[in-house]
Amino acid sequence: MTRDLALVVISLFAWGIGEGAFTFFQTLYMETLGATPVAIGGILGAWGLAMALTQLPAGYLTDRFGPRPLMWFSWIMGTLAVALMASAHTLTGFVTGLVIYGLTSSVLAPMNTYITAARGTWTPARALSVASASFTLGAALGPMVGGFIAQNWGLRHIYLFGFVTFVISTLLVLFIRPIVPTQPAPIPASLRNLPLNRRFLYLLGFNALGIFALYLAQPLTPNFLTAYHHVTMEQIGLFGSLCSLGTTVLSLLFGHLQPTSGANIGLTTGILFVLLIWLGRSPWWFGVGYFLLGGFRFYRAMILAWARSLVNDRQVGSAFGLIETINALGIVVSAGLAGWLYQHSPLSVYWVALILGTGTLFISHRLGAIEHYRPAPMLVTNQGED
Repeated sequence: MTRDLALVVISLFAWGIGEGAFTFFQTLYMETLGATPVAIGGILGAWGLAMALTQLPAGYLTDRFGPRPLMWFSWIMGTLAVALMASAHTLTGFVTGLVIYGLTSSVLAPMNTYITAARGTWTPARALSVASASFTLGAALGPMVGGFIAQNWGLRHIYLFGFVTFVISTLLVLFIRPIVPTQPAPIPASLRNLPLNRRFLYLLGFNALGIFALYLAQPLTPNFLTAYHHVTMEQIGLFGSLCSLGTTVLSLLFGHLQPTSGANIGLTTGILFVLLIWLGRSPWWFGVGYFLLGGFRFYRAMILAWARSLVNDRQVGSAFGLIETINALGIVVSAGLAGWLYQHSPLSVYWVALILGTGTLFISHRLGAIEHYRPAPMLVTNQGED
């Protein structure tokens, strides 16, 4: 592992602890501030829309100016957004901070571009999966801490804890060096050619369906478990830790596979999560379900690795930006549908998610059967100035 990749990996570990401390409690906290299930779905939709609006511009700017300045900006803005969430005493104030936090997800395209460029002798899939595993290992610790804090001092304090860890993460990422291609290609030509890449466009369409299906059952499951199965805050925190641990284990076990196979594994574990939450009757089964939900982040990493094999070096930022835009739009639509379904019948969320997930897995097998994984030639990179 190179020096710069190690700094990013350690920084992601710290960020994972902070984000993990509050992520699985977001909908519960919004509920305490007066939000209904439909309102929660709308808020998460706005959050997803904020993510969607930034991804493609961030990808283009990454190809134009390099990933490091955008990473610095997003890390700093994310830290300030969580400070706003921690200081908010009303739903409006909290949602403002949450939407700003969504805007900083623009870091995904530059960060993943940086990871694949700074990977040294590693493959893109291995570098992305190790970085994902580092984040989720931290995120496995965060929910346990968050559950303890929420149970003893209230939900608002988990955002204060998140702010402290984000400051540490930001200080670490400020020490990374820029990555500059040795043979820069003209940006306009790269952007003109990307929409003509049919294999990449097929992947975009498939990923849209996959994200929609995999996210549908996620946002309101903590509310469902606390309302209908009397799960405690500490147990929700433990489930969140198991989810992140699941991502770590899957990434380390299967990160070496071809991305097509990795995507199938992520879809399968997402379907099993839905079944266990829907049919489970004890915290043990819910915990297993959340462990398998870790395949959601693993699936996203494998989609990026898959896309990396379909584009050239000077299209990576734009390609990743398009994928993250699709991811965010999928979350917008999926969260809105989840809130509407939950308001009418909580259990309907799970059977709809099961049907969609199964159909997506079938398509994935068909797509993988005709897709020949041909890694694109990689340009050598070195260190330079932004």
